Amino acid sequence: MVPTLTPDEEYLLTLRSVRERCFKVQEAAVKKRLQHFDVDQSKLEDVVQIVVSLIKRDYDHPSNIPVHGRWRHFDVGGRPRVQNLINAWASLGQDTMTQTRRVLDLFVVAVLLDVEAGHLWSYTENASGRIYKRTEGIAVAVLDMFTAGVFSSDPSEPHRVDSAALMALNMDTLRQGFQVDSRNILVGLEDRLELLHHLGEVLQDRQDYFGSQLVARPGNLLEYLLEHPTTIKTKKGPLIHLETLWPVMQEMGEFWAAEGKGGSRGLGDVWPCQAIQNNPQSSEHFVSFHKLSQWLVYSVIEPMEKLLGATIEGTDQLTPLPDYRNGGLLMDTGFITLKKADMERGLQNYRQNSLLPGQPKVEVAPMFEMSDPVVVEWRALTTAYLDLVAERVRETLKLSRKQLALTQLIEGGTWNVSHYLTYHFFPNMSLTLPHFD
Repeated sequence: MVPTLTPDEEYLLTLRSVRERCFKVQEAAVKKRLQHFDVDQSKLEDVVQIVVSLIKRDYDHPSNIPVHGRWRHFDVGGRPRVQNLINAWASLGQDTMTQTRRVLDLFVVAVLLDVEAGHLWSYTENASGRIYKRTEGIAVAVLDMFTAGVFSSDPSEPHRVDSAALMALNMDTLRQGFQVDSRNILVGLEDRLELLHHLGEVLQDRQDYFGSQLVARPGNLLEYLLEHPTTIKTKKGPLIHLETLWPVMQEMGEFWAAEGKGGSRGLGDVWPCQAIQNNPQSSEHFVSFHKLSQWLVYSVIEPMEKLLGATIEGTDQLTPLPDYRNGGLLMDTGFITLKKADMERGLQNYRQNSLLPGQPKVEVAPMFEMSDPVVVEWRALTTAYLDLVAERVRETLKLSRKQLALTQLIEGGTWNVSHYLTYHFFPNMSLTLPHFD
C-alpha cells in the first residue's frame, strides 16, 4: 500500500465502494450508455427463476445451503478432507485455537493459489488416486502439499504455513506439488511462486497483523482479531467487525496490484470504466472490485465461525463476486451480450493466442486481457445485477436476508448455475488475475 492516500483513494479501498461503483455501471446500462455490452432487462426474471429452480432442486430448504468459501472445494468427491484433518488434530489434543490457526494457514494459501488452472492440467490425489481439475484440483493439491509440510520450515510441525518456508519455496518443489510435467501443464506456475514469496514477505513485514513471533504465519491474524479493541467477547464466542478483518485480507489478497500485476497501484483491484466517465481528471469513473480479498474473507470466516463460535459483524457489505461461474449466468441467459465490434476483436485475440504453444485450438471464443475495458464493464455488471437477482430470489422464496444470506445464494445458485460459456468467453483473464475461475 502507498504511505499516503487521498480521500478518494481511501474510498476506493473500501467494500462500500465496490457496490456503489458497480451500481453506477448498472445505471449506465439502464440508460443504454454501456460501450461494450447490450443488456436485455426483460430477461432478468428468467435469471431469477433459474436460480430459484436450482435452489429448490438441490436443497429441501434454503437454510440447508452451505456458505460460499474455499472449504467446499476441499470436499470435492464427497470427502470431508478438512473436517477429517481437524478431527485428527483434536484426537492428538490440539485445542481449538491451534486447530483454527492451522485451518486459516491452509485456507489463505489455498485461496491465493486458486488461479485458473487451464484446460490441460489435472491432479491425482495422493490418498485416493482420484483425478480432479480446475479449482477443486488446486484445492486438493494444496491440501496434499500442506499435510506434507511443504509450506512449513519446521519438519516437526508440518501442518502450518510460515514466512520462512514460503520465501524459500522453489519452482521444482511447486512443480512437483502440482504434478506438472510436459503434458500436465498448469497455467501461471511462475506467478503462483511469486505470489507465495510475496505472502512470505507480507507476513514478516506486517507484524501488526501477524505478530512479532519468530514464526510468522497467516493464522496469527487470529490473535490480532481477538485482541483488537473493537472485538467483543460474548458467551457464544468473539464478535469481530468486518472492518477489522478487511485490511488484513487486502494486504494478503491483492498482491498482483502491489507488484504491478494489474489494477491500480496502491489500490489493488480497481479499474477505470469508460461507461461512467464524465471527468477524466477525477477518480469518479474508477470501479473497485477487490475480488480476491473478498474471496479470502468469504473463506476464512467459515472456520472462525465453526471452530471458535465467532460472529463476523458487517458481512452484508460483501458483494457478489465477478468470476466466471457467477458471470456465466448472465451470459447463458442472454441477459447481457457483447457488442459486435468487441466480439470481432475478442475473436481475433483468440486466434492470436491459439498460435502459442499449449493453447487449445478447438473451441473459438472471444478473448480479452484483464485490463481490457470489456472485462471491467462485464465485472461491474456481474456484481451489480447479481445483487439485484439476490433480492428478487429472496422475494420469490419469501425469505429475508438473514434467512438466505448472499454467501448461501452464491453457493447454492449463481455460482453453480453455469460456468461453461463464461469460462470460454474470457479464457485469458486467468493469466493476469489470481482466482478468476
